[in-house]
Formats: sequence, C-alpha cells, structure tokens
Amino acid sequence: MTVAAAAAQSEKSARKGLEVEALVRSAAERVAASSGLDLVDIEMKRGGTGPLLRIFLDKPGRISLDELENASREISAILDVEDPIGRSYTLEVSSPGMTRPLKTPADFKRVIEKNVQIAFVDSAEDIADAKVPVKEIKGRLLAVNDMEVRIVPRDNKGREGAEIAVSFSALRHAQREISFR
Repeated sequence: MTVAAAAAQSEKSARKGLEVEALVRSAAERVAASSGLDLVDIEMKRGGTGPLLRIFLDKPGRISLDELENASREISAILDVEDPIGRSYTLEVSSPGMTRPLKTPADFKRVIEKNVQIAFVDSAEDIADAKVPVKEIKGRLLAVNDMEVRIVPRDNKGREGAEIAVSFSALRHAQREISFR
C-alpha cells in the first residue's frame, strides 16, 4: 500500500469514527432528554471483542441505578435498530463519578460552592506552548459563566485567598475535589 493510499484509508476511518460517534451521541441525547437526564460524555475505545462504548449520564442531585439501567436498555434498543457501529460492541452506561473532569460551563454549574481542583496557564495565548508552566490550585468554586470560572483559592491549611477568575480557554484540567475530613 502506498503512503497516499494509507493516508486516505486513515482519513476515511477517522471520518467514519466521527460519524459513528455523532449517531451514538444523537441516540444517547434523545434517551437522556426523554428521561430528564444529562448526557455528560461518550467514549469509544477498542475492546477485546469489539469496540467499547461508554456513555456517561447524570442529573442534578443524584442519578439512580434504576435510571441508568433504563437508559441503558433504551439506548441499546435504539443502537440495535440504527446499527451505527456495524459490528458487535460492548455498551456501558454509567454516571461519570464524583471526581469526573469538569469541561463545560454546565459541568461547573453542578458544583458551585463545592471544592474543585484546577490546572491552568496564565494566558489563553500560552495554552499551546508546552514550555509554559501550568498552575494548579484548589479552592471553592464561586461562579461560572460561558467565558470563565471564579474560584476562591485555598492553601494547605484551609485558609482562603483572594478570588481569581480563570478563562475556559486557559483551563488545562478541572475536577471536583472530595475531602474526607
């Protein structure tokens, strides 16, 4: 196979992967919306006997195992009919967990006034520069909008500092911090 043919095959596979994910996302969003749930994320990975499809659902408050089970059955039925994957796969439907990554404004809104841990760069322009140091802070999430999160940092002794704002474009990673004190 020539380099050009291999590149074309790779591009075709990537395009098909995006199409499959879009179809799976559409099915999961329909089920989530009809059940009063939120679609948090979708992961597609290679598995031993075929693709592993993970769908993460949540809702304000706490999602129950019964709700996840019902959503799993409904999503499975839709995927069986629409067959976007075209071969045998494993479906897992679960909640994302308490320490899941926070990626969108909606994710952050779920944990307002809770403790979070974030990693960020000083400027959104620096985010592509691997040499720029990443800052990490822990603190209480005060507010969020479509542009930024506002946090009151906390030191190792639990003392709070001055409020800071971090733009979404400067964020590298964020998650809820669980304390067992």
